[in-house]
Amino acid sequence: MKKFFCLLIALSISVLSFAQEDGDLENQFYFRFGLSLPTNSYLGVDDNSVWDQFDRIGGVFELGSIFMLNSLPLADGLRLGINVDYAQFSYHQFSFKGHDSKIGVLKVSSKIGPSISWSPVNHLVFDGYVKAKIPWVAGMVFLLDGEAEETYGGTLGIGFSTGINVRYRFLMVGFEYGMDKMKLEDQDNKGSYFGSASDDGDKTPMSSYNFTFGFTF
Repeated sequence: MKKFFCLLIALSISVLSFAQEDGDLENQFYFRFGLSLPTNSYLGVDDNSVWDQFDRIGGVFELGSIFMLNSLPLADGLRLGINVDYAQFSYHQFSFKGHDSKIGVLKVSSKIGPSISWSPVNHLVFDGYVKAKIPWVAGMVFLLDGEAEETYGGTLGIGFSTGINVRYRFLMVGFEYGMDKMKLEDQDNKGSYFGSASDDGDKTPMSSYNFTFGFTF
């Protein structure tokens, strides 16, 4: 009887060990790209009558990883992680309707924050996350008849992003809202900043909605 209980305990420990492994999720590296739509508060212009005069469009490309914290005891298929975007390249363009005038904004950022992943069935995973966002560098140009009229540049801002991914095998789709602020300095008139920004003033907000598709490994 004693040997039987020892065997039963050993088998139970083995089953629990296998169940824990089955609930674990693998680290993921991904790249994704998609549509990035500027919000109505982009560049600090929160006025629909102004935005009605422009067509707004943009794109985004990201490289990142999700590092799973499988050692933390959570329900089967539910895991916490750290989600890092090593680099996010975004471009937003505003075209003045009826005129050959455009505004283009190019930005390079990084993001990091906690994520929670849930896998209800094999190969299907949902990720939710909140990240701190650091825009490293940005450039903005005003074009009139194809010629650059004004150029602005900025470095080191601050922001955040939140969103959700759906992963199935090596495919990934996602939705994200991101907001950050930077001081954009006039490159022809140093010390002059775009909008209300100044040496001691507010930074220019640049927020967008991202709809992405990508591959994860």
